[in-house]
Amino acid sequence: MPSPSPEAPAPATAAAISPEDRVPFVQKASYGIGGTTENLASSLTQQMITPVFNIGLGISPTILGVVLMIFRLWDALADPVMGNISDNTRTRWGRRRPYIVVGGILTGLAFPLMWQARAEWGQPAIIAYAIVTGLLFYTAFTIWAMPYYSLGMEMTPDYDERTRVVAYRAFFSKFVGLVSGWIMALISLPMFAGSNGEPDLAAGMRSAGWVIGAIILVVAVLPGLFVRERYYAETRSQPKIPLLKSFKETLHCRPFLVIMAIVIIQAQGYGLVGALGLYLNIYHVHAGDVQAASIIEGLKATACFLPGLLGVPLWTWFSEKFGKTNALAATLIIGMVANAMMYFCYTPAHPYLQILPSLLMSAFGYAVWMIAPSMQADIVDYDELQTRERREGSFSAVFSWSLKFSGTLTAALSGLIIVWSGFDVQKYGPNQPAEVMRTMLAWYAFVPLGFCLLALFLLKLYPLTRERMHLIRTQLEAARGKV
Repeated sequence: MPSPSPEAPAPATAAAISPEDRVPFVQKASYGIGGTTENLASSLTQQMITPVFNIGLGISPTILGVVLMIFRLWDALADPVMGNISDNTRTRWGRRRPYIVVGGILTGLAFPLMWQARAEWGQPAIIAYAIVTGLLFYTAFTIWAMPYYSLGMEMTPDYDERTRVVAYRAFFSKFVGLVSGWIMALISLPMFAGSNGEPDLAAGMRSAGWVIGAIILVVAVLPGLFVRERYYAETRSQPKIPLLKSFKETLHCRPFLVIMAIVIIQAQGYGLVGALGLYLNIYHVHAGDVQAASIIEGLKATACFLPGLLGVPLWTWFSEKFGKTNALAATLIIGMVANAMMYFCYTPAHPYLQILPSLLMSAFGYAVWMIAPSMQADIVDYDELQTRERREGSFSAVFSWSLKFSGTLTAALSGLIIVWSGFDVQKYGPNQPAEVMRTMLAWYAFVPLGFCLLALFLLKLYPLTRERMHLIRTQLEAARGKV
């Protein structure tokens, strides 16, 4: 059957996905379940490192900010290298799958090691241990992550099926989000209490780390075992691409720069002040009662589970109906509304009121992490038309590198922001001054709102509509045939 003409009319709305473009359920499910590795490993580390090492082990937030900055710098250096290695790998099992299996196993083994520090070691030893084990963990995670994200971009050539693939990842991540919300409550149970009867977060996380590591060992390898590399036959004869050349070409891709900037701005807005939410819950809403605040955190995750789950098919439909650009705009606007609500909903008078903005955010505000990866897959096609190369690994790596490099400064500032607010657990204990809490609350609500507003303005520069992607696919298939 001849390839369609490059002048074929572009659809204004979603068309039925052809059978050859559909990804089998087992592959989508394996990819989606495998994606929970990011939530269990990387996201949970970001969530727990400050409370465990600051509240649990007494390490200064400023020092923790520096430690996180070291992790980010290492991650930012390792990602482009791993992405390029994956793009240039040629094995009987493909470019991505061997690394996903090996990296998944290493990540599961490295994760629990990070949480084995003990207060009696003293602060210098704890800090040194955290740095060494953290670098081992992030190296292992990079070996898994770059090939995994690259694999997701090459599972289908269809504009809408790409969103459905990412939707499976988002769907399963909601289940991990439910567990993550309860992690503080679990590790502060009486069975992990210290000699003073107070919750010992470090002891609780030492035990939880081994359980989480075992789960990672199982789920991380699934994409490497069951997902097909659709473009591998085409890329086997592709010349190997030098790292610097690929890096430079990627940074000259305008649609990629726009989406990367949008995601970085949105993510760093939350990253700067995200840790403040737990501090506000413990010290503002619950006057220093860690266990009561932890229960609210768990209830919040439980309440958000179903709306978040239902939001996945809703956003998939919205994207197919109105296009990915409009879907991304909508999620940014709703995220802004949810953040504004947080200023009024974190109150000691009504502890459960804080669940309301979280419900809105879970159902609508976090969809940026579902829409943006689907748009990245479109960008790879756009780039192939320009360069005649498939470079999913490079795009994954540069995107991750940029996000983490910008996050390096954010990681350092996030610890400083806690200090700048006036918070001092050693000086004030559970009775933090009211003006400190007001400062934290204002930053927690309005910093992400401002960053989302800036990202919304940048979205106007993104050029890859459904119609444009239809034309690009037609031109690619006329040049190299279907895949």
